[in-house]
Amino acid sequence: MAGIRMEFLFLLIVVHVTNAQTYYSSFQTKADCKNGPSELFHEFYDAVSMTCQPCSENSTLQKASSDGLTCECNPGFKYTADFGGTQVKCQACPADQVTSPDGWECVTCPGTVTATKTCSSCSSSTRPQVQVGRGVDGNWVTAANARVCQNCANYTSLNYAGDRCVRCNRILGIRSNLYTCVCETDNEANGYCFKPDDSIPNDDPTLYNIPLEAGGTVKSKYFEENLRAVTVLCQAYSNMTACQQLANMCVLLLYDRGSSRTGSEQACTILEKIPTPNPVVPTLYYSDDAEDLLNNNDITTSYSFDPPMTIKFKVARYSLGGTFLGMEDITGGLIQLCEDTETRLNAAFVFGTVYSSSCSISAASFWNQNKYPLEFFDIYLDYTDATERRLYQIPLLISNYRDVSSRRPNDGGVANWQLTRRFFLVDNEATITTSTSPDVQTAPNATYVRYAQSIQLVLSLQSGTNTGLINPPYFKITYGEVSREAAQGGQKVSVSFSVTYSMDQGKYTRDFQITTGTLGTLAVLYAGYRTWVWSKRGRRAAIDFPTILNFIFYLAGSLANIFFIITFGISFYWLIFYKRQNAVYLVHPTGQALEDWLALFGSSFALKTLSIIHMMVLQCTTDIFLIDWERPKGVQETSNDGRKSGGTPVSIWRTYFVANEWNEIQATRKISPVFQVFAVVFFLKVVGFENVATMDPDGSVLKNAADYQSQQSYVYRYAVAVLVYLLVGITQWIFYVFIYERFIEDRVRQFVDLCSMSNVSVFIMANAAYGYYIHGRSVHGKADTDMKEMHQMMKREEQDMCGQRGLMPNTEQQTFQMTLPSRLRDKYDQVYLPAALDTAMAGNREAGNKSKVTDKSVEAYTMLNKFLQAFIDHSLRDLDYVVKDKTLLESVMDTEFFDVQDKGILYNDNGHSFDQVLFIGNEYTLIIFDTLLFCIVDLIATDFVLAGVITYLISQLIALIRDSGGRKNLAKKTLVDERFLI
Repeated sequence: MAGIRMEFLFLLIVVHVTNAQTYYSSFQTKADCKNGPSELFHEFYDAVSMTCQPCSENSTLQKASSDGLTCECNPGFKYTADFGGTQVKCQACPADQVTSPDGWECVTCPGTVTATKTCSSCSSSTRPQVQVGRGVDGNWVTAANARVCQNCANYTSLNYAGDRCVRCNRILGIRSNLYTCVCETDNEANGYCFKPDDSIPNDDPTLYNIPLEAGGTVKSKYFEENLRAVTVLCQAYSNMTACQQLANMCVLLLYDRGSSRTGSEQACTILEKIPTPNPVVPTLYYSDDAEDLLNNNDITTSYSFDPPMTIKFKVARYSLGGTFLGMEDITGGLIQLCEDTETRLNAAFVFGTVYSSSCSISAASFWNQNKYPLEFFDIYLDYTDATERRLYQIPLLISNYRDVSSRRPNDGGVANWQLTRRFFLVDNEATITTSTSPDVQTAPNATYVRYAQSIQLVLSLQSGTNTGLINPPYFKITYGEVSREAAQGGQKVSVSFSVTYSMDQGKYTRDFQITTGTLGTLAVLYAGYRTWVWSKRGRRAAIDFPTILNFIFYLAGSLANIFFIITFGISFYWLIFYKRQNAVYLVHPTGQALEDWLALFGSSFALKTLSIIHMMVLQCTTDIFLIDWERPKGVQETSNDGRKSGGTPVSIWRTYFVANEWNEIQATRKISPVFQVFAVVFFLKVVGFENVATMDPDGSVLKNAADYQSQQSYVYRYAVAVLVYLLVGITQWIFYVFIYERFIEDRVRQFVDLCSMSNVSVFIMANAAYGYYIHGRSVHGKADTDMKEMHQMMKREEQDMCGQRGLMPNTEQQTFQMTLPSRLRDKYDQVYLPAALDTAMAGNREAGNKSKVTDKSVEAYTMLNKFLQAFIDHSLRDLDYVVKDKTLLESVMDTEFFDVQDKGILYNDNGHSFDQVLFIGNEYTLIIFDTLLFCIVDLIATDFVLAGVITYLISQLIALIRDSGGRKNLAKKTLVDERFLI
């Protein structure tokens, strides 16, 4: 067989695998090989180890070939063996002879022998001459010209064209009836004739089977025509090309080393039986433990985001026949089946960019060998350590790999992985089972095509690094297959290429657990404290079912807030420090860390939903009563039964008016939901803050549409969405509190003023013995009057010609928090409950009535009005109260340290404490719920616009439910006919 010749585009260093399993070496090129006249041994560039190797004999006998990829004999020396590389042997010719043109023999020159051991040129003054060694019959030409039929000489045979005799080489191509160099049948394999002592594999049909993922096998014509010959060429003759070809066959079997699908004897097992170390046999399997290999610190390059760095991968390409095609950068989509612009395809290797590309390809196109040639690839990482440039072998994780038990260990844990070296993109040749069609460009006889369905590059940071050091990356490849029938039926296949990053999550997990545990414990304690305050205000002597139920709801609210803080803190930290780091020490969370974050996020939303429900139930069950201070006009007479009659009755319309105003402010919020959603969506979508959430180092808001846009991270989207939502909400709150309430409208203060002008007080019991009081008693003693008198009363108040509105003399304090004696609550329930029960029964009897007001309701209203008037006026001997300020500690802890018995306490407040039973006083809870709702919808749909629409609709639905429930409760507790609540 002729010596191996392979052409290179350019050559870079690769790793020479030694017994110590070293996966890197110094950088070299073909130009680094030593071939100078003073060198004792010339060097060639080894196409297997891709390093400079010395020729087998000194420079007197051998030199490097013109392409630098093998050794050849010097002029004056003939070949005794030529299997390429170090398998070249030379022998000196006699002094009066030179080397024949084919290099295998020594010949005598027609003239003189030159100093360079070549024949001098033919010289003739009459006609051109050419030096001829052998005639077409193979004999040496020593006689006059004659064209006659002659038998081929001994040790020669006809060439394939049958037009001349050529020397029988060390391995003979056999063509029936055309050769005199006859090969014994037992020594023949795939058209080659071997020595009797060469071990030739048996012609076993199972040797040529390629297993399919769908089940069954395909008998490969290529394997049948080549496997046995290349086995001998590699094993017995160390032929580099044959060894590469045998390795490619093993790769086509997806590294199957004798499972039940292939049998015990096939390309991979044959390759493994070749004694090692053998410099011409490529190493396909990693012998090191996968976990140790993928966690070593051999790679010393520090990667950074600023300036951006590209991961420099090189790929060595081989043809199916084992010919080395060159080494080049993995750029321009060299190993990506999806088509795109070169800029976007190359973005996969910008360090830190989480890349994902997928597409659908017509399966029929895979049969086009011109578009999808069958090539094999070895991947290397080009990096620089402190002193030199190096290349590192990149391992592969083939998902389809099966061990000898036919199991797929690469689908399990890393401890069971088998890492390998070489892969292909599309196999449209190995499954050809019949004679090749004349149209070789479409290979119609391939019954199946196998293709790289999914390629994933996995990179991880070294544990504890803060300088951008990485562990050895690896490619995870999953192969798919499609039949010719399916392709002809128009089937399309999906392929993908992705790049992911990971890091050691140990420190993060520990910090996460500590933070969650610590803050969660504080949340439990706070929930217990709030339950204690609720129980104390409710005069509950023991832990009963309502107490436990309220503890659960308080705990839900506390944990929701804690989980919200933790999830936002984590996502914001990751977003800021990931985007702004120089030397890389942080990548996007993955695996268990990401799952824990998602679980906490989902829990936060679910618990906050329970908290909202709890808040609405409490607000919609609050006891409230409107105290009308107005006195009847005219002279009143007292009858024998103690009832007063006569005079003009007091109008109920003032009470109805106050009730309607209270009803209107129940679901009022400090922020505008419409503006909130509009502004948030505007900043995220129109301004472009959404673009910051991409899983790449680019943190810019405006991005070039021609560049690759990395997929959005829901962790980063959450951070950006929460930040924008809260900032817009806080801005609205600041505007409402410091501008709108001060200069435009303060609806809470206006309601208090309305109570004063209406001569109606509001008595609110949020708990059994705790509540709020709005003192609305008119300083003029009346409010049921005409416009003129009302104007005059307001004018006197403006001119300070009357008393002040406060409950206590000479004060303006009108709003209070109350702790009430138990007997007051008992008296209230004694009067109210029978009337409420009668009203409910009447409503059930008369379907269609929203709230049936009965005589008992009217009577109960009158009694409660007088009773509460008497209590406020200190007119009850056994029920009284005092007015005082809360201590600083009581205000901070929102509780009361003094237990009341017969005398209640009214605490001066800031004028807004009663808004705790309204939406307007719970804006923090509502804005957190809206934020979580907005983010949970975006998590599901990845659409801020949709999230905004749904958040607005649900917030309006909640307001509607609160308004409806509050209206019913207001009518029920104030004994006001619901039909008058507009």
